[in-house]
Amino acid sequence: MTQFNKLRGLPLDAYNKCCNEILSRAQVQLGLPREEIILRDLRSDDLGEVGKWAFTMAKAQTIGWTSIIDSKEIADNRFICISGMFTEESAPVIHTIKITRAGSVARWWNVQRVGLQEDNELHVDDPIIVDQNTTITIEAYNHSTTTNLDEEFGFIGCVAEKRGMLINP
Repeated sequence: MTQFNKLRGLPLDAYNKCCNEILSRAQVQLGLPREEIILRDLRSDDLGEVGKWAFTMAKAQTIGWTSIIDSKEIADNRFICISGMFTEESAPVIHTIKITRAGSVARWWNVQRVGLQEDNELHVDDPIIVDQNTTITIEAYNHSTTTNLDEEFGFIGCVAEKRGMLINP
């Protein structure tokens, strides 16, 4: 995995390829034409954090792995692509993100530099796709026990889903 601070070039190509792939999978697996599939931005709700715009990592927790998303099954008729993350902190405590898909570790991203980026975003050239009805677990490695404010962070990506699940233009 290579990290990029801007969504252009290689990470933009990877993002576009990932979004096109989930559109294709949705069409094939759901048996629907393209006009019945919506492509939209990834929300924290899609990953199980209902009603909040981001996830929270308490900085006062012990050093080690913390489960951010614990065995969340992606909704029926929904396909997701995770292509990066963002933080609101200039000195984040999250060192590593581990994504497990269907019981196997699928990605292991070192993200400690995300807070040093101009816009606090980190884009990758190896996005991950999670199909409908597939279980995902995301863990974060906390490398600090400071008592400062909690870290607010989230994930960047896209979602392909059956029209009407969330958006019905």
